[in-house]
Amino acid sequence: FYITASWILDLGLTGKELCSSYDTEFLTWLEGEGTPRVHDILLMDRILIKKETESSLRYISTIGKKLKTFLKSNDIDLVSSGRDTALQLTAMLVARKIDIPWVVPTRFRIPLECYGFCSTHETGSYISLRPPSSNDLKWAKEILSEFKDNQQRPALKIAARNFRDTLMLLGPHSKQFSRLLGKSVADRGNSFSRYTIPQLMKMYATRRWNMLLFSLFKPWVVPPDENFCIYALHTQPESSIDVAGSYFSDQVSLIRLIVRSLPADHWLYVKIHPTDIDGKGLGFYRSISVIPGVRLIHDHRESRTLVNQASIVFTLTGTIGYEAALLDKPVITFAKNHYNTLPSVRYCQNHAELSKLVESTMANRYSKSSEEQITNALAQFRQCLFDGEVNRMFGENPTALKTTDIETLKKAYLLLLAKFNV
Repeated sequence: FYITASWILDLGLTGKELCSSYDTEFLTWLEGEGTPRVHDILLMDRILIKKETESSLRYISTIGKKLKTFLKSNDIDLVSSGRDTALQLTAMLVARKIDIPWVVPTRFRIPLECYGFCSTHETGSYISLRPPSSNDLKWAKEILSEFKDNQQRPALKIAARNFRDTLMLLGPHSKQFSRLLGKSVADRGNSFSRYTIPQLMKMYATRRWNMLLFSLFKPWVVPPDENFCIYALHTQPESSIDVAGSYFSDQVSLIRLIVRSLPADHWLYVKIHPTDIDGKGLGFYRSISVIPGVRLIHDHRESRTLVNQASIVFTLTGTIGYEAALLDKPVITFAKNHYNTLPSVRYCQNHAELSKLVESTMANRYSKSSEEQITNALAQFRQCLFDGEVNRMFGENPTALKTTDIETLKKAYLLLLAKFNV
């Protein structure tokens, strides 16, 4: 088919639109039951959070109205987007208000090369697209067995862990910078949905400075043999914490909350994220290490060993929580994750309930679920999942999608349309 100009929405904002007042009535209309508030979205977005509130509200108001007009005038039957930006989340709000299904493709993490579609900005909403099958349980048993044998490991993005890595990544980083420079020329004047070139240069220099201070002053400790629980730091900013775990996204405050709830014979180990060492300044790490009852530990400590030794694993959306649940270790999460349905996981909805949740989890931490319970819970997801990728520009060898990926995506979206009776 042919794409006409009317099928392309240009959200480039004019100076007049950015200077006009925001429409409070429209913004209030966007906020339906069970959806994020507009101010919540501003705090979720890594760029808008740093802008003047009135300017950000004008942006949301303007793009929301444009999206509404575009979706209705073109009789759109299904909206699919990411969940990383205010633009994508506003599309979710608009689609819901005008009764158009909205979905977001979401990696399953373990196993690799596997994804499904969520119906909300949280990962606990995978959509089932076929009836359950007898093969689902077989698949779950194979995945669990491979994971326990260390054959299934989550993918990590490319990142510098030391200055040697920084030198090795100069080539890829230069290519990425050139690509972003080209985008900035084509998208001149937009500072709402992408970083400007000066901002990117400052961020790169800051990360190198952070790496230097981290290497010189070594804010972590080597812990003794003692009882502990663990919280693994998240990469931030990132949608997995700022969007999916918004109300608990202040990690220092969350760590304070967790340690307040632990018994006196336990420490809280906070593990540095392996791909975000230079994403945090020395002051951030020191603000954690001085919290009473907390030990900041290096990313070199092997996660599975720590999980096996910990009394409880705390996380927002981290893969460490999913790994711990597959190993039947006690887990407390602060976000609506897909793996919350595994038998050893408990979900904390608010600050007030955490202390009792920790107490009950500690009391039952030695009781074990059967492997059958774990595989049954895991098998429930197979009817939501597709083999392949929606994006291969990730990891150590970024490439375009394979032909099989595209064919699977076509099949997936046809199933989604049928699911929503379109």
